Amino acid sequence: MSARKKKLRAGGALRALALAALSATTIFGCSAIIGLDGYSVASDGTAGRHNVGEAGAGGDNSGEAGAAGAGNVGNAPSVVGCDGKTGFTPNEAIITSCLMRAGCDPSFNPVRTISTCVTYNTQAALPGESCNLMSTTCADYEKCDHVGVAHDDLCGGDLKTRCAAGKAINCGNYESGDRFFDCTALGGTCGTFHYVNGDIENDYADCVMPVDAGSCIDPGTNLPISDDTEYYCQSGGGTADDLRYYCWNGIAYGATCTSLAKCKDDGMSVAVADGGVEPTKQGGDATCFFNLTSCGSDSVTCEKGDVANECSGGSLFKYGCGSVGLSCAVSAGTEYCLAPGCKTADVDTNCTESCSDDGTQLTFCYGGAPYTVTCSDYGFTQCLSDTTDGGTPFAACRF
Repeated sequence: MSARKKKLRAGGALRALALAALSATTIFGCSAIIGLDGYSVASDGTAGRHNVGEAGAGGDNSGEAGAAGAGNVGNAPSVVGCDGKTGFTPNEAIITSCLMRAGCDPSFNPVRTISTCVTYNTQAALPGESCNLMSTTCADYEKCDHVGVAHDDLCGGDLKTRCAAGKAINCGNYESGDRFFDCTALGGTCGTFHYVNGDIENDYADCVMPVDAGSCIDPGTNLPISDDTEYYCQSGGGTADDLRYYCWNGIAYGATCTSLAKCKDDGMSVAVADGGVEPTKQGGDATCFFNLTSCGSDSVTCEKGDVANECSGGSLFKYGCGSVGLSCAVSAGTEYCLAPGCKTADVDTNCTESCSDDGTQLTFCYGGAPYTVTCSDYGFTQCLSDTTDGGTPFAACRF
């Protein structure tokens, strides 16, 4: 969901894909909206523990790139575990890419915290996010997710919301900051519209999707649909990428699920031959699901190389604990990647993300052990903190 100026707006321009994954038996996997509103990770509403929520638009490495942070690859400080003495080697490339994912995303509302991103190396586990693994700048992140912060070059001075060079540029519309969507990379073209809903009235820019004629016309009244709280699917039929969209003034806005995902509407009622649903018979609860390897019953195991395997909802999630210098453990049916001497409680509750008092440093949790970075070393100007909807503290280096 994206925050409109002064008030939360349920849908619209920003894409927070709900990371999802359907098994191979159900179209071989799925995902959530790319660059648009929320990737989802799991089939039929369930998800891998570390993938629940909204996420950026994953996909290929095409598209425009904007302002950038400067990575700090190769300068990882020495780290000790929760016992205060046993050292381990942090993966600076993964740290940097997770800092970019959290800091370069225009919405300050993470799908997963930096702690989770690093500890479980979640980007490597998700097809739509792996393109960000080597990112060291915001320009790299934008090429992966096709969304970004609109700095002064796009929204400074008298510059207003508009379409330019295939981008939907929103200036002054969101509480968490100005932003752009790369519509060309997201499978559409840029369009603008006047939005009026309660005390919110403004012009917005978003990506127009090439859906079938009549998809945004109410079949009962034959009038254009204007509702940014409901999202629908258009199947690519196996020859094109699936689309996820909402309707405003009878026009479809949204993003492609990309070739790495499929769109599924949890409220759909009438299926058609290609696996999609009739546009007028959908439930308005569409999500793109990543294509993941299928598996059997729900289970959690550790395998050689400290890899945590989680089979959830028919989809297999593989978290490389060893790839970030951590050890795999299973407790009470849940997988953990732990730093030396750390317990499951250190990951779950004892360690929390925070900013230094002067706002220059970020502390996140690396396998349960506190790990501190200086935001300016990565091209950011400050550390900001908040709490998730569930009350969990989180922090990130931001502009």
